[in-house]
Amino acid sequence: MNRAVMRSRSNAVEGIGLLLCLFLGEYCEIVHGRTYVVGGKQGWDLYPELMNWPTGKRFKARDVLVFNYKTEGGNLYSLARVNKTGYELCEVGDHAKRFRTGHDRVKLVMGANYFICSVRDFCGYGMRIALLAK
Repeated sequence: MNRAVMRSRSNAVEGIGLLLCLFLGEYCEIVHGRTYVVGGKQGWDLYPELMNWPTGKRFKARDVLVFNYKTEGGNLYSLARVNKTGYELCEVGDHAKRFRTGHDRVKLVMGANYFICSVRDFCGYGMRIALLAK
């Protein structure tokens, strides 16, 4: 076989491999969703911009939010998935899902998703987010 034919076949195999990788990457994102670290490097922490963290992001059902926060030492935080009323009033109701590991992974559901810090007063100071997943 001459070199031109071998090079052509090699390029075709590389092209098919690249397309396969791109397809699998998109497939995994569709099936499993994306992973977002809430608050970026600062994590789930009490700072003014936290409530605006979801702005500009396009969330989908099955995306995963990672909440990183301190559970011991100076700032003891927690997390609760609440309904709209719980979000607006900063209250954790009986049916709210509570998290306390400091590295919580929460899968989004279609529609509105509400999260607050369940430590007294922190939600009122802005430690809460609301977002819409399509």
